[in-house]
Amino acid sequence: MSPEYQEYYQQLLTAFHSHEETSRTEMEMIEACFKSSLDCWGKLCRLVKANGFRDIRDEICFFREVKPSFAAYIEYYTFRYHAILFAPSNDILGMKQFWRWEEKKMQRFFDDNREFCRYLREGDTHRDTEYFIRVADRNSTRHAGDLIHDIDNELVSPKDPLVTIMKAYELYEQFIKQKLLNYLEA
Repeated sequence: MSPEYQEYYQQLLTAFHSHEETSRTEMEMIEACFKSSLDCWGKLCRLVKANGFRDIRDEICFFREVKPSFAAYIEYYTFRYHAILFAPSNDILGMKQFWRWEEKKMQRFFDDNREFCRYLREGDTHRDTEYFIRVADRNSTRHAGDLIHDIDNELVSPKDPLVTIMKAYELYEQFIKQKLLNYLEA
C-alpha cells in the first residue's frame, strides 16, 4: 500500500480505537466506526479521482488490495449493526443459534466463491487484469448486490466487491467466534 493510502488507513484504525474507548454503547461505537469508514472511503475516492492511477499495476493494486482494505470495514460494521438489530436478546439458546446462522451465512459466501477466494489466498495474479481493471462501459450495467460504498461506477472493478466482502467476513468471523465462545462459556 502506498504511503498516502497507508496514512489514511492508519487514521482509520486510530478512529476505530478512539470510538471503541469513548462510545457508551456498542451501537454508538458501531455507528461511529461505520461513519468513520464512510468518511475515510470518501477521502480516498476523491484522492483517486483527482490523481488517477499511474499505470495498470497501480489500478490492479488499488482494486485488489487498497479499496477492499478500507471498504471491508464499511461492510463489517454493517454486519455488526445487523447483528445488534436482529440477534435475540436475553435468550442464550437463541443467541447461540443466531451466531451459528451468521457463521453458516458466512461459510455459504466462501463456498459459493471458493475458486475466487482460493485465487486470492494463494496469491494468484494471472487473471488480475480481468478481475481488477475497470470495465470501460460501467454505466450500462449495474449489478444486483452492489455495495453501499460503490456508488461511483468509475471506482468499481469486476471483482473488488467480492474481495471487500471476503475481507469483511474475515473480520466478522473473528467477532462471531468470540460471541460463540462467550455463549458456550455461559
